[in-house]
Amino acid sequence: MRGSILVVDDEAQISSLLVRTFEAHGFEAESALDAETGLGRLKERPFDIVVTDLRLPGVDGLELLRRAKSIRPECEIVLMTGHATVETAREALKRGAVDYITKPFEIEDELLPLISEILRTSAEVETEAESPPPGSPPKEAEDSTTRVIGSSELIRSLIEKARKVARSNAPVLLHGESGTGKDIFAHLIHQLSPRNANPMVRVNCAALPESLMESELFGYTRGSFTGAISDRAGLFQAANGGSMFLDEIGEIPIALQPKLLRVLQDGEFHRLGDAQHPVQVNVRVIAATNRDLEEAVQRGTFRRDLYYRLNVVPIEIPPLRHHLEDLPELIDHFMRKIGNPNGVKLSDAALKTMRSYSWPGNVRELANAIEYALVLGEPPEIRIEDLPIAIQDHERVQNPLLQAGTGDTNTLEGIEQRCILQAMARTHYNRTRAAQLLGITRRTLGYRIQKYELGDRLDRDALVTPSDS
Repeated sequence: MRGSILVVDDEAQISSLLVRTFEAHGFEAESALDAETGLGRLKERPFDIVVTDLRLPGVDGLELLRRAKSIRPECEIVLMTGHATVETAREALKRGAVDYITKPFEIEDELLPLISEILRTSAEVETEAESPPPGSPPKEAEDSTTRVIGSSELIRSLIEKARKVARSNAPVLLHGESGTGKDIFAHLIHQLSPRNANPMVRVNCAALPESLMESELFGYTRGSFTGAISDRAGLFQAANGGSMFLDEIGEIPIALQPKLLRVLQDGEFHRLGDAQHPVQVNVRVIAATNRDLEEAVQRGTFRRDLYYRLNVVPIEIPPLRHHLEDLPELIDHFMRKIGNPNGVKLSDAALKTMRSYSWPGNVRELANAIEYALVLGEPPEIRIEDLPIAIQDHERVQNPLLQAGTGDTNTLEGIEQRCILQAMARTHYNRTRAAQLLGITRRTLGYRIQKYELGDRLDRDALVTPSDS
């Protein structure tokens, strides 16, 4: 998603105005007129930001904030209120709101800059929390590979390749499915490089709205656009001397690609609004994508010269299903990271089931599955029935007709239920794409899910399956 916003306000006119304004500035936006509807939308798809009124019919904005954070902890909440008090502000921030804004406000001058700042600081940019003292030598592999879990031959060869690549300043392009850990290897390359005393700045190109991308990457000068009240350095300047990790590089708009190419070739760019004074930077670019960029080149959505410049050192990050021998090591790692005070172990039967699963969400899905199982499992061990539904049912979900000769799955309704489960699992529980896969409308799919009472089951599984919506 590219800067998605959910507006919750019982005044339809305000909701509609905010949605239209956000969409006009390149964001995806939806609205809801009450908290329950808004929470339902939030369960269906992840939003980057929820902008909600404090006073709502039934459930108020503070309660919505609490429940929204339990559904989507990563989602940022902005409260709108015409009755702001110190106590209200403290309570909102204590419950997890990122900020609040007092009505009446100017959308263009107050709310939009706030939204842009939230996206820039909390969704797109991740700077290394700790850097060694300036001038210190590159970190040894034993220190810097602690986040790369796995001892299979495949993972060991990737670590060794990262070690060699880190010595140079050549651009690196990481290929791999979503959730394989491309960001982990990007950090590894930076940590092993002579640049590790300087920051590594991460930019999620898929989440940064197109209308903001140029100003965020390259900075701007005062007066270059409405709301630019002072000069601001861009993220490339913030990464000077270090590394820039451009995640989902395939989402860079074609109009901006020549400017990125110039940075790669010449190490310079112009800030937005200043065509006279080039800015020089020394930045090593590491890019990542789960898309076929060669195909994008053929379609004309990605520049051939930029692709070749980025693809100097290509590294393929394998899906989890290609190195399942690392599964026990990864499971132990996530159990320690998430926290397992009761010392619950994974049963042999559960591990066998996990070994036979295809892991479409890769390592990210595994981490979520372990957290799910630790919540539901009871000492002394995690059983098969404690695992997410998709893992328990993966053979039947992927091959629903194999069960057609047993029990109620021999009926038309039984087969239809299995087809729905299969489509939902294959599309990471995105109802719109699942309906397209089944050749029906989203409304019809919703009716079928309600008819067969599959909602709770799908909601539980969706909590541990990353969505690409």
